[in-house]
Amino acid sequence: MELSTAFGVLGVIANALWPLIKHRKFLLLGQVVACICMFVHFWLLGAHTGAAVMAVAGLQATLAIPLEAHPRFKSVYFVSLLLIPLVSWFTWHGLPSIFSTFALAFFCIGNLQINIKHLRILLLCCLFCWVGHNLLISSYPALVSNFLALCTSIYGLVREFMPNRVAEGL
Repeated sequence: MELSTAFGVLGVIANALWPLIKHRKFLLLGQVVACICMFVHFWLLGAHTGAAVMAVAGLQATLAIPLEAHPRFKSVYFVSLLLIPLVSWFTWHGLPSIFSTFALAFFCIGNLQINIKHLRILLLCCLFCWVGHNLLISSYPALVSNFLALCTSIYGLVREFMPNRVAEGL
Protein backbone atom coordinates (compact mmCIF):
# COMPACT_ATOMS: atom_id res chain seq x y z
CA MET A 1 0.00 0.00 0.00
CA GLU A 2 1.30 3.43 -0.92
CA LEU A 3 2.02 5.87 1.88
CA SER A 4 -0.55 8.38 0.57
CA THR A 5 -3.22 5.66 0.56
CA ALA A 6 -2.33 4.62 4.10
CA PHE A 7 -2.69 8.19 5.36
CA GLY A 8 -5.95 8.55 3.41
CA VAL A 9 -7.36 5.42 5.06
CA LEU A 10 -6.23 6.67 8.49
CA GLY A 11 -7.89 10.02 7.74
CA VAL A 12 -11.17 8.34 6.78
CA ILE A 13 -11.12 6.28 9.98
CA ALA A 14 -10.33 9.37 12.08
CA ASN A 15 -13.09 11.35 10.32
CA ALA A 16 -15.58 8.61 11.08
CA LEU A 17 -14.54 8.34 14.74
CA TRP A 18 -14.04 11.90 16.03
CA PRO A 19 -17.78 12.76 15.91
CA LEU A 20 -18.38 9.94 18.41
CA ILE A 21 -16.23 11.60 21.06
CA LYS A 22 -18.35 13.17 23.81
CA HIS A 23 -16.03 15.80 25.29
CA ARG A 24 -15.26 18.92 23.29
CA LYS A 25 -11.51 18.96 23.97
CA PHE A 26 -11.01 15.38 22.80
CA LEU A 27 -13.42 15.83 19.87
CA LEU A 28 -11.20 18.70 18.69
CA LEU A 29 -8.08 16.59 19.18
CA GLY A 30 -9.72 13.94 17.00
CA GLN A 31 -10.26 16.58 14.32
CA VAL A 32 -6.60 17.55 14.53
CA VAL A 33 -5.52 13.92 14.02
CA ALA A 34 -7.89 13.57 11.04
CA CYS A 35 -6.60 16.83 9.53
CA ILE A 36 -2.97 15.74 9.90
CA CYS A 37 -3.68 12.40 8.21
CA MET A 38 -5.59 14.02 5.36
CA PHE A 39 -2.97 16.79 5.01
CA VAL A 40 -0.24 14.18 4.50
CA HIS A 41 -2.50 12.20 2.14
CA PHE A 42 -3.23 15.22 -0.05
CA TRP A 43 0.37 16.49 0.08
CA LEU A 44 1.75 13.13 -1.05
CA LEU A 45 -0.77 13.08 -3.89
CA GLY A 46 0.28 16.57 -4.97
CA ALA A 47 -3.22 17.91 -4.18
CA HIS A 48 -1.99 21.11 -2.58
CA THR A 49 -5.45 22.72 -2.36
CA GLY A 50 -6.70 19.85 -0.20
CA ALA A 51 -3.50 19.99 1.82
CA ALA A 52 -3.92 23.75 2.40
CA VAL A 53 -7.52 23.35 3.54
CA MET A 54 -6.55 20.52 5.91
CA ALA A 55 -3.65 22.58 7.30
CA VAL A 56 -5.96 25.52 8.07
CA ALA A 57 -8.65 23.24 9.52
CA GLY A 58 -6.10 21.48 11.71
CA LEU A 59 -4.66 24.78 12.90
CA GLN A 60 -8.14 26.12 13.71
CA ALA A 61 -9.10 22.95 15.58
CA THR A 62 -5.87 23.23 17.58
CA LEU A 63 -6.55 26.89 18.38
CA ALA A 64 -10.12 26.04 19.45
CA ILE A 65 -9.03 23.59 22.17
CA PRO A 66 -8.14 26.19 24.85
CA LEU A 67 -11.28 28.32 24.26
CA GLU A 68 -13.28 26.49 26.92
CA ALA A 69 -10.71 27.03 29.69
CA HIS A 70 -9.37 30.39 28.44
CA PRO A 71 -12.18 32.49 26.86
CA ARG A 72 -9.76 35.39 26.22
CA PHE A 73 -8.01 33.15 23.70
CA LYS A 74 -10.86 33.97 21.30
CA SER A 75 -8.92 36.93 19.91
CA VAL A 76 -6.16 34.57 18.77
CA TYR A 77 -8.76 32.23 17.29
CA PHE A 78 -10.47 35.10 15.45
CA VAL A 79 -7.19 35.92 13.68
CA SER A 80 -7.32 32.42 12.16
CA LEU A 81 -10.58 33.44 10.44
CA LEU A 82 -8.44 35.49 8.06
CA LEU A 83 -6.96 32.26 6.71
CA ILE A 84 -10.30 31.20 5.19
CA PRO A 85 -10.48 33.85 2.44
CA LEU A 86 -6.73 33.57 1.87
CA VAL A 87 -6.93 29.82 1.24
CA SER A 88 -9.96 30.34 -0.97
CA TRP A 89 -8.22 33.05 -2.99
CA PHE A 90 -4.96 31.16 -3.50
CA THR A 91 -6.59 27.81 -4.28
CA TRP A 92 -9.58 29.06 -6.30
CA HIS A 93 -11.20 26.50 -8.62
CA GLY A 94 -14.71 27.93 -9.08
CA LEU A 95 -17.78 26.27 -7.56
CA PRO A 96 -15.84 23.55 -5.70
CA SER A 97 -13.88 26.33 -3.97
CA ILE A 98 -17.12 27.98 -2.86
CA PHE A 99 -18.20 24.74 -1.19
CA SER A 100 -14.79 24.18 0.44
CA THR A 101 -14.75 27.79 1.66
CA PHE A 102 -18.18 27.41 3.26
CA ALA A 103 -17.08 24.08 4.74
CA LEU A 104 -14.04 25.71 6.29
CA ALA A 105 -16.15 28.63 7.59
CA PHE A 106 -18.69 26.27 9.22
CA PHE A 107 -15.80 24.26 10.67
CA CYS A 108 -14.19 27.38 12.11
CA ILE A 109 -17.42 28.84 13.52
CA GLY A 110 -18.43 25.41 14.83
CA ASN A 111 -15.18 24.88 16.70
CA LEU A 112 -15.57 28.33 18.24
CA GLN A 113 -18.65 27.03 20.07
CA ILE A 114 -18.28 25.95 23.67
CA ASN A 115 -21.76 24.39 23.66
CA ILE A 116 -21.23 20.89 22.21
CA LYS A 117 -24.72 20.79 20.63
CA HIS A 118 -24.07 24.01 18.70
CA LEU A 119 -20.64 22.73 17.71
CA ARG A 120 -22.11 19.49 16.34
CA ILE A 121 -24.87 21.28 14.38
CA LEU A 122 -22.37 23.60 12.67
CA LEU A 123 -20.04 20.70 11.93
CA LEU A 124 -22.95 18.91 10.23
CA CYS A 125 -23.35 21.99 8.02
CA CYS A 126 -19.63 21.74 7.28
CA LEU A 127 -20.04 18.10 6.24
CA PHE A 128 -22.92 18.94 3.90
CA CYS A 129 -20.68 21.52 2.21
CA TRP A 130 -17.97 18.86 1.80
CA VAL A 131 -20.55 16.55 0.22
CA GLY A 132 -21.35 19.29 -2.32
CA HIS A 133 -17.65 19.85 -2.98
CA ASN A 134 -16.88 16.16 -3.36
CA LEU A 135 -19.85 15.58 -5.66
CA LEU A 136 -18.61 18.39 -7.91
CA ILE A 137 -15.10 16.97 -8.10
CA SER A 138 -16.38 13.35 -8.32
CA SER A 139 -14.30 12.16 -5.37
CA TYR A 140 -15.99 8.92 -4.40
CA PRO A 141 -13.54 8.02 -1.61
CA ALA A 142 -14.16 11.47 -0.08
CA LEU A 143 -17.92 10.89 -0.39
CA VAL A 144 -17.55 7.58 1.48
CA SER A 145 -15.65 9.44 4.20
CA ASN A 146 -18.38 12.12 4.24
CA PHE A 147 -21.10 9.48 4.53
CA LEU A 148 -19.37 7.78 7.47
CA ALA A 149 -18.73 11.12 9.18
CA LEU A 150 -22.34 12.20 8.58
CA CYS A 151 -23.66 9.00 10.15
CA THR A 152 -21.46 9.28 13.22
CA SER A 153 -22.07 13.05 13.47
CA ILE A 154 -25.84 12.59 13.38
CA TYR A 155 -25.54 9.87 16.00
CA GLY A 156 -23.37 12.14 18.17
CA LEU A 157 -25.88 14.99 17.85
CA VAL A 158 -28.88 12.78 18.62
CA ARG A 159 -27.03 11.43 21.64
CA GLU A 160 -26.64 15.01 22.92
CA PHE A 161 -30.42 15.43 22.95
CA MET A 162 -31.15 12.09 24.62
CA PRO A 163 -31.91 12.23 28.35
CA ASN A 164 -29.11 10.87 30.50
CA ARG A 165 -30.39 7.43 31.55
CA VAL A 166 -27.69 7.02 34.20
CA ALA A 167 -28.78 10.25 35.93
CA GLU A 168 -32.40 9.08 35.88
CA GLY A 169 -31.49 5.79 37.53
CA LEU A 170 -32.37 3.64 34.52
